[in-house]
Amino acid sequence: MTDDPWALCHLDDSFDASLLGRKGAQIQWFEDREHLIEFLLEDFIDLLADVGELEEDQTESARERFTLLVEQNPDNRGLIDAINDLASGLRRIAWLGPLSELAEISDEFANGLRAFFWTQYDGDEDDPEAWVQEELWPQLVECAEEYMVEGDF
Repeated sequence: MTDDPWALCHLDDSFDASLLGRKGAQIQWFEDREHLIEFLLEDFIDLLADVGELEEDQTESARERFTLLVEQNPDNRGLIDAINDLASGLRRIAWLGPLSELAEISDEFANGLRAFFWTQYDGDEDDPEAWVQEELWPQLVECAEEYMVEGDF
């Protein structure tokens, strides 16, 4: 894996998973944005098709629509919003982006992950969402797995 892998964090919205005590949340890591986009256009659409019980022609139509969304939305936030609009009631993307951004940008999901991380690693009480130094990124990756299960997002 690269020094700055890309993450895709998504949750099952097709049923009230909280009743079962879990969210159906997943985090997946990719070498770069290109590999993540490849996953979205293939496997993620297949996952949506399975959950939404789509016919083959509907799945291909969704694949075409997602391809168009990727072309129209070069920024990650816009792409997340556009995909979430289409996948409403099936799966919701909580984060799509590089680890370096998770470690430092101000975003609801990234801030929540860092606050969760610093509770595990004795962070600064005055800045619970402080950026995570690069040497701690391997621990942030591990913590992200736990956050997907335990986090509130």
